[in-house]
Amino acid sequence: MTIPLEFSKIQPHLKEAGQIALRYYQTQLVRRRKEDYSPVTEADEAIEKFLIGKIQELYPDPIYEIIGEEGGGTWQGKEFAWAIDPIDGTRVFIDGMSTWAISVGLLRNGEAYRGAVYLPVLDELYITNDDGAAYWSSPFTQGNPRPLQGLMRTTWDRDSFMSVPSSCHRYFEIDFSRLRALGAIAVHHVYVTKGVAIAALHRRAALWDVAGAQAILTAVGGVAVYLDGRPISLAESLTQGKPIEAMLVGHPGVVAQLLPKIKLKSAPLSETS
Repeated sequence: MTIPLEFSKIQPHLKEAGQIALRYYQTQLVRRRKEDYSPVTEADEAIEKFLIGKIQELYPDPIYEIIGEEGGGTWQGKEFAWAIDPIDGTRVFIDGMSTWAISVGLLRNGEAYRGAVYLPVLDELYITNDDGAAYWSSPFTQGNPRPLQGLMRTTWDRDSFMSVPSSCHRYFEIDFSRLRALGAIAVHHVYVTKGVAIAALHRRAALWDVAGAQAILTAVGGVAVYLDGRPISLAESLTQGKPIEAMLVGHPGVVAQLLPKIKLKSAPLSETS
């Protein structure tokens, strides 16, 4: 079986998907609520439809499956599966903030293999190349890709911050001085790889939230674990269709030091607390 080494063919279409998103950005969006009360907009649906079409066009081999946040899909045991989050951080997208992203991940045998996370407002791209190495680019780099290897933080100081969900005060007790919620799981992930955040704590993540970013994190030596220290398995989420609960990502040494500082609350605070 041929291993797909041309993941980079999707890159220009991420930029096209970003342009679709920006046409809806800061407009009067048509939105609805899903069963879990999370919002979905016409932009989410348009982007997912576009990306699925491009993946089917670029990678027609039947060894692939496609799982999208809005369109669904289940793993049927094929070697490769695409996981698409058309807008990771829909709430911050609706609010008109800039830290939302388009995330595409390619899993192989249920684990992160290749990934891309694109922030259209900032024109920042985080991606693994065809060999699996991770890079980032932005207007600051004049569009030229720079390696992410070696940028992840291995220690912290009083100015370092951990990325957290905005609802972290309801679910966690955290002994860390600076916490920051940016609103998108994939963005939290890749900002760890670039050394912006010391680590990222996620309360609940779906497969499509982390598939792309996890490939980038793994490529630079990062880890993702449950709060008891067990490694996260995307294959488990893929096969069981369940979200990943309470995970911490970062450099292995940093994660080991932070785990004792994070505890789940026995009784989460109410929505109005």
